[in-house]
Amino acid sequence: MKKQMTEARAARLEKRKKIRKRRLLILLFSFLIIGMAVFAVLLKTKLFPIKKALASGSTVYTSEQIIKAAGITGKTPIFGITESSVAKRIAKKLPYVESLRIKRKFPDTVEIKVSDAKDYYLFLQDVAYYAVSKKGRVLNVYEELPEGVIEVLSESAKLNIGDNVSFADEKEKEIFDYLSSYPEEKGIRLNSVDVTNPLRIVIKVEDRFEVNLGSQANLKEKIDHLSGMIAEIGDRKGRINLDMWSNSDSKGTFIEEN
Repeated sequence: MKKQMTEARAARLEKRKKIRKRRLLILLFSFLIIGMAVFAVLLKTKLFPIKKALASGSTVYTSEQIIKAAGITGKTPIFGITESSVAKRIAKKLPYVESLRIKRKFPDTVEIKVSDAKDYYLFLQDVAYYAVSKKGRVLNVYEELPEGVIEVLSESAKLNIGDNVSFADEKEKEIFDYLSSYPEEKGIRLNSVDVTNPLRIVIKVEDRFEVNLGSQANLKEKIDHLSGMIAEIGDRKGRINLDMWSNSDSKGTFIEEN
């Protein structure tokens, strides 16, 4: 009996030791998590302030303009900025910044490398031309149409510098999104796109052809057919009509212009 009581007491003591040990481990782990969280906050808010900031890669903006737009000061911690936060911050102020990369040189230097966007589309609105990048960001406003860009005619485009172009009319958006990518995939060079009438979509291509695509129906097949027609026509120029093109009547007409 005495032996059994001794064994039971020993078992209770061992159990208490395990419980104390588990509680101590939990406490230490909690302190570790709290310490890491505090350190992370300090790292982003207090530690290692940036003493030197550089920017390169742009032919539109100076290094000083980029640094200022990024919001970097002598109090900004080296880990207190991210590429996404900086890109969002400068989007409105410096719309021609297409993309950027941040390189940190510990402990106090940051370098921002940017690439410039280029005027790719020109939207005519209120007798002004809004330059839009290939990725869809509104970049600038011109009074006259520059050369070497794709002119877009739209009645519902919303154009605010620094924002992506958007459309009030969903059909216009669908047509524009498709025509801004698929003809290029087929090797067709666009000069202009008119999406103001969804029943008469008109594009100009290769500096030689005005093409009536008709409605949005069978648009992919019409572009495929257009690619073949351009190859057959050769060096001539004129008007191409694919308005009546259908799967059952897959023909287009070409009227040459001298």
